[in-house]
Amino acid sequence: MKRSILYLALMAIISSCSHPTENGQETQDSKAVKVKTEIVKTVAGSPILRYSGTIEPSQTIPLTFQSTGIVQSVLVQAGDMVHKGQLLATVDKADNQSMLDAAVATYNRAKDAYDRLKSVHDKGSLTELKWVEMETNLKQAESQVQLAKSNIEKCYMRAPENGMIGSRNVEPGQSAIAATAPLEIVKIESVAVKVSVPESEISKIKKGLKASFTISALDGRTFEGQVSSVGVVADKVSRTYEVKILVNNPKMEIKPGMVCDVMLDSGAPNTQVVVANTAVTRNSNGETFVFVVSNDNKTVKKQTVSVGNYNENGIVIVAGLTPGNTIVVDGKEKLNDNSLISLSN
Repeated sequence: MKRSILYLALMAIISSCSHPTENGQETQDSKAVKVKTEIVKTVAGSPILRYSGTIEPSQTIPLTFQSTGIVQSVLVQAGDMVHKGQLLATVDKADNQSMLDAAVATYNRAKDAYDRLKSVHDKGSLTELKWVEMETNLKQAESQVQLAKSNIEKCYMRAPENGMIGSRNVEPGQSAIAATAPLEIVKIESVAVKVSVPESEISKIKKGLKASFTISALDGRTFEGQVSSVGVVADKVSRTYEVKILVNNPKMEIKPGMVCDVMLDSGAPNTQVVVANTAVTRNSNGETFVFVVSNDNKTVKKQTVSVGNYNENGIVIVAGLTPGNTIVVDGKEKLNDNSLISLSN
């Protein structure tokens, strides 16, 4: 009886170990997420390149106080038009005024001594050494007065150019010494539209290229300009290049900070990497990514991508994918990095 029981137990163990590969495969298959995939391809794009742009002043002039002390008054607000030489702000000049009063008093004494001894010198009754000393004292006193007057003038901040006050970062009572410029003057008779161009398209953009853009804040009106500068160093994070478009703004209705839709005619059709809208996911940090399938079609890898505009074929991928990649287009909600997958029909 005991031998029979031992025999049956041994057979059960052998039976359970007889198909390890099949059992392991069943366990692996039960963990795999069923997904649908597609192969990344390129499609012919329009010669019109579209970007989102931001308006910037053609020139920004940061202003700082040339004197230390406490700010006494600020006479302008952001948005005010100012002309060259206009008084913008003042610093308390009490200390500098005291220095000027002392310098003037010293000068008056030196001038009085000079005037009294001049007639004596002219008569030959004053030694040449003493006369040189009088002249030197007078010149030093004059210099001290000029220096004190200059310090007084430095208590007044004046506009170096015509323009508009772009920002006001100071109030009366604050110290004149600040980390940021107390006031900024911006020149907006012409403005620049700044756009970020992906590396795949930067070769199509040249200086002097015509551009048009619409500004929703100005009732969707369209303006025209031309490319004035093309960046040569990519941003380390976004891998995009900065391009600026110069636009005349005689009525100064286009304001810095406005957002616009930019269109550049590159003159030749371009190719674009386009994927299905369902393939792209955006996380809580605003980053967009897709899941790329491994060569053996068993796992996926999360791949960060930069997206462009939507078109009839899907969403344009600016950077992060290359033609031939296989990506998940359905079932991605259950996936993480290195998740097991199985392909559904």
